[in-house]
Amino acid sequence: MKKRLYYLFLFVFFFLSLVLFYNINKGDLYVNYGFSYALSKGEIPYLDFNMVITPFAPFLYSIFLFINKSIIVYFLEQAFLLTIMFSLLKKLLKEKAYLFLLIMLLPYPISFCATIFPGYNFLLFFLFLILVYLEKGKKSDYLIGFILGLFICTKQTVGFILFLPNLYFLFKDYKKFFRRLLGLLIPVSFLLIYLLVTKSFTSFFDLCFLGLFNFAKKNNALNYFDLCLLILGISYLVYKIFKDKKNIINYYALAFSTIVLPIIDYYHIALFLLVVIFIFLDGINLKVKNIAKYASFFIVSMSFIWLVVEMAYLKEPVLANYKNFSLTLTSKSYDSDVKKLNNYLKKKDEEIIYLLRGSENYFFKIMNDAKITYFDLPNNGNYGYNGIEKMLKKIEKKHNVYFILDKYLEDDKTRYQQFIKAFSKEAKRDAHLEKEIGPYQIYYRG
Repeated sequence: MKKRLYYLFLFVFFFLSLVLFYNINKGDLYVNYGFSYALSKGEIPYLDFNMVITPFAPFLYSIFLFINKSIIVYFLEQAFLLTIMFSLLKKLLKEKAYLFLLIMLLPYPISFCATIFPGYNFLLFFLFLILVYLEKGKKSDYLIGFILGLFICTKQTVGFILFLPNLYFLFKDYKKFFRRLLGLLIPVSFLLIYLLVTKSFTSFFDLCFLGLFNFAKKNNALNYFDLCLLILGISYLVYKIFKDKKNIINYYALAFSTIVLPIIDYYHIALFLLVVIFIFLDGINLKVKNIAKYASFFIVSMSFIWLVVEMAYLKEPVLANYKNFSLTLTSKSYDSDVKKLNNYLKKKDEEIIYLLRGSENYFFKIMNDAKITYFDLPNNGNYGYNGIEKMLKKIEKKHNVYFILDKYLEDDKTRYQQFIKAFSKEAKRDAHLEKEIGPYQIYYRG
């Protein structure tokens, strides 16, 4: 009974962390949620909407959205996964798991807390912990291979690299290698069958493989602080490999560093460093009395302190409620702009295309129970080979349509800004500005 109450407390704490404590660190939350939302509406990835990852994470997170599409359900699913994650950490790190969780929730100077939000990147870390657990326990090679296959079905680039350490067994124990390969082929085969049945294989290949070259070219953002952290992390893992050449887990951790490519930003660096920190804690003997007690105290205290920081950052914070977005912590001014824009557009019968940041496009579409389309994630590298030119032609052919633009976005020179500015420029051509609401511009093309 005590154990159940303990994990129930953890579940509630994780849920509050997602909704309140670390709300301003949510990153691409709405886009990841949008992928699963679209699936729950019967849409087919790669055909109906653009996505440059393999689809396991969106499918996993969409399970309960078929019952209720609210983001609260999405958060409940993630809180459940975080609770399982911590139970895995407890088995692997013992009492050091509390110290790991404390680090994972740090908001500054490295935004580790951004890693707790749902999506394919979190799922990669979650699968990494399962893989370590299976390797340490010398579990079935078929099962280990199956998990490696799920990596490929979650993010193809990371998945393929993570399988490479197993080539060692091809020469030392080829039966072990082929058992793992067979396990890997099970989820990958299901993915291929799905793509063929839905007739989305060609679009999938274009977006997820051919489009990678364009993605890398357009999204190679970098700053020296992140680069230094990456070099330090890789250096430590190389040291661990030389120290214990037979430990495959160290090779997996080094392979996991590919998660930062091609966008070496704070979020992807934080995910990689979590793996480095796990390897470090796993390899040291740390004997501190009451570590769980002290770490838990700091975790709860830090979470409430960060909530106060969020409130100050938002200036006039409100807990807004929109359709499918209950309990959204935001600022009063943003809430006002959103409601004004939404109420204004509800009176229009013409087609409405949002050409804002991807997360905002998804926010407005989901809030209005609308389907997700190729227009809604207008990021560099997200349209496959020559995809931008194709989309520009689609925008050019649009008539009797409202384009919703952000008046600041075209001039935004933020390092990690991925928005395709040519889209908004094309939308303005032969269109007139009908109204401005806060940062939003409403253009109409007849």
